[in-house]
Amino acid sequence: MSTERSSLLRTVPSPTFTVEDACTIALTHFDLRTSANLLCSYQDQNFCLLTDSGRKFVLKISNALETPQVIDLQARALEHIALADPELPIPRTVPTSNGTDYCLVSDRQGREHMVRLITWIEGQIIAETEAGPALVRKMGQILARLGIALRDFSHPAASHKLLWDLKNAADLLELLPHIEATDLRARLEKVFNRFVQRVQPVISSLRSQVIHSDLNRGNILISTGEPQTVSGIIDFGDLVHTPLIMDLAIAAAYHLSDSGDPLERAMPFILGYHEVTPIGKREADLLIDLMLTRLCTSITVQTWQVKLYPENSEYLLLHNRIAKDTLKYICAFPADELGQRIMAACGHA
Repeated sequence: MSTERSSLLRTVPSPTFTVEDACTIALTHFDLRTSANLLCSYQDQNFCLLTDSGRKFVLKISNALETPQVIDLQARALEHIALADPELPIPRTVPTSNGTDYCLVSDRQGREHMVRLITWIEGQIIAETEAGPALVRKMGQILARLGIALRDFSHPAASHKLLWDLKNAADLLELLPHIEATDLRARLEKVFNRFVQRVQPVISSLRSQVIHSDLNRGNILISTGEPQTVSGIIDFGDLVHTPLIMDLAIAAAYHLSDSGDPLERAMPFILGYHEVTPIGKREADLLIDLMLTRLCTSITVQTWQVKLYPENSEYLLLHNRIAKDTLKYICAFPADELGQRIMAACGHA
């Protein structure tokens, strides 16, 4: 395994700070007296902070492997988006008492973690609702707007190596031995090999920029008062410079169906995006492969990490069963036919 590929698979346990620790950090570094509740997180640690005056914030404690450069990438991107499209509902960074974007805090093992405070966005996550086609279409439109806002954004750390970056999907083939079910492993291998054959050779020709790259159903909020309104886009931890179409593929993958028409829920998202940012012919041709690759990425990485950190299995496997069921169902349909439907819907018949 090359050094570069090996670095993609590095991992350490999530931080293990307590709610009491979170309150102490908030007071010491942000001059805020708060109560705290632990939120779900993939490899970092997030707390909802509530002040005596009723204001809410998110305290984000980064994984020990995170670098200052990547944290700066996220902070500068949020600033850029706020200027480029002020109406996009994204969080804002709250500076420390010293005016910096983050502070350093050591855990009980002596590992240093970068800690940030960001504004809280009210809303209900899409994953907890039954979003109809009209709302799903709006979600596609708002992702396209986010892409436009980031179109001219650049940062030295934007090309960092990210395990979840779809352009690195072929590297996950070496994790397939961790998949014990032979039928599932065969499906994963088929999708990854198709990625290697169809997508990998043309990656360098696709329009690329910094993208959100993780608009799953837990990272988009809708207004509780206006359930047809998107109230928030959260979790910018996977920002990376990569082909733009992967932003759409990642998000749309979470709307694939495991019964009936597999594209029924995803198509409104794709068309909403296409209305704001037209999808090119080559991009449309690759979209179904990229959507399936995202499903396979989720299944493979989560299964591997559960074996490493079984104590975090509840969060890691949150979407795993759904992804497996969806992949099994969609693999019964010819990928080329699904791709032709997307091509035709985008005007490339």
